[in-house]
Amino acid sequence: MQQYLPIISLLVLVVVVAIGFIKKVNLGFLALGAAFVLGTVGGMKASQITAGFNSSMFVTLVGVTFMFGMASQNGTLELFSKKIVALVGKHTVLIPILMFVLSAFISAIGPGHIAAGILMTTFAMYLAFEMKINPMATALYAKLGANAGCASTLSLTGILAAQLSNPMGYSGFGLHLFLSTLLSGFVFTLVVYIMYKGYAVKADNPMKWSEIPKFNKNQTITIIVIIIVVICCIGFKLDTGLFAFLAGSVLILLGCADEKKTIKAIPWGTLIFICGVGALVNVINKLGGIQLVSDYLSSLMTKGTAVPIMSATSGILSWVSSTTGVVMPALLPIAHNVAQTFGISYVEIMSAIIATSFAAAISPLSTGGAIIMSSYSASKETTTEEMNKMFTTLFLLSVANVLINVLMSWLGVFSLGHLFY
Repeated sequence: MQQYLPIISLLVLVVVVAIGFIKKVNLGFLALGAAFVLGTVGGMKASQITAGFNSSMFVTLVGVTFMFGMASQNGTLELFSKKIVALVGKHTVLIPILMFVLSAFISAIGPGHIAAGILMTTFAMYLAFEMKINPMATALYAKLGANAGCASTLSLTGILAAQLSNPMGYSGFGLHLFLSTLLSGFVFTLVVYIMYKGYAVKADNPMKWSEIPKFNKNQTITIIVIIIVVICCIGFKLDTGLFAFLAGSVLILLGCADEKKTIKAIPWGTLIFICGVGALVNVINKLGGIQLVSDYLSSLMTKGTAVPIMSATSGILSWVSSTTGVVMPALLPIAHNVAQTFGISYVEIMSAIIATSFAAAISPLSTGGAIIMSSYSASKETTTEEMNKMFTTLFLLSVANVLINVLMSWLGVFSLGHLFY
């Protein structure tokens, strides 16, 4: 029985992902239950099984999402976005560039691809209809920007990458990972920009600065608190999650946001998703499943093809699962083994995996593409034919994005010339 546990553990992962995808249920809860059964069959103690549920990461993610949930709930982020857009005035040709840069910035300072993606994609869609410009393209600029900026050391993806990599002996790669994901997002945004003729955007109804209200007292305090958090966490290396709890507590005491609404807005399902799958992957790793996959992939690879193969694997997996919930916990341990086998950079492989996984995330089967479709249908009445066409377009764009990232991986782009690590 013991010799079959690695294979059984991998089959359990496939079944859990398949059930979650077909039944549209939270993989985190399924994964925790499966981890218990699988770990017990494998002779693991309960404490060993629950050790895979990363409590440190959970605290960090709750703290960050709670603080930025306040900034979203009291309208700070939305008003900030409107003011930035209004700066272009009649120069609406700058809107595509601004959507990407603003989304990347908001994503990078803490909210991450989920919160920033929802906020900016929805805002971009409504803005496009208001200004009578292409809604699909405008939403894509925003979503690609949110994905591009999400791997900073303050954001969910960057935090998760560090939490997963530190036990394997890797650290100090924050800037490299951030720039890799940013570069990947920028390249495909440029493709979309040319494809949809972003250089010819002309709005009939540009947003005017004089029509946008000033920040109120609560919003001003919120901005100051966020700036302090960014300075302290990046400049003084303070713990992001715990400092975010402190910042959130200050905002609560000052009455800057509705505490109950903010708590409800925390993506609890996503957090359980990430940590639950992490617990299952930990059990699979303990039972030898990760090593089995690593050995198989290594048998297909050479030193020159290792990075693009891992990149393609992450893109395909991301079409049916979450980058932070499934792809990163499952593939980063394999990336470590591949790096040691072929004597290549783990950080390059990791960067290629994460960048390509987010490249697939504009698919309508993922959260990113789903946000674009839902915000479009919420902005105007749509027919089934329109939605089917949008579904196909988004999926084909996702495939193209993945292929471009695999090519970049093959060309060694994600090494960034070894300048940052």
